[in-house]
Amino acid sequence: MPTALVVEDDPDVRSIARDILEEAGFDVVEAADGDQGLAKLAGPEHLDVLVTDWDMPGRVDGMGLLAEAAKLRPQMARVMVSGCTAGGSVGDVTILPKPYRSHQVIASVRAAMESRLPATGRTSAF
Repeated sequence: MPTALVVEDDPDVRSIARDILEEAGFDVVEAADGDQGLAKLAGPEHLDVLVTDWDMPGRVDGMGLLAEAAKLRPQMARVMVSGCTAGGSVGDVTILPKPYRSHQVIASVRAAMESRLPATGRTSAF
């Protein structure tokens, strides 16, 4: 099973994201802010995809977390969620607007993971 790191400061939204991803077959690791998320990224746990909120309290916000993920785990898929934008992307990272529907989360995460697979023989196990 692929593992998602969900970094979200709102416990209700984090719980919803966890439920959506678990129902889609992901193991989920949770962090309540960017600082906790950075600690998880720097740790030994296997993580396939980062799903992070943009605006969070603490030293590290979502953009900072994306930058650190790119350094620490360059092959890791990344998705940003935000209640402050209409969506789009930052570089190769999809921005998913809140509120979101479960199919949007799953599609964004799967697309991010697919984009990280080697170009030859792309097949998805998720």
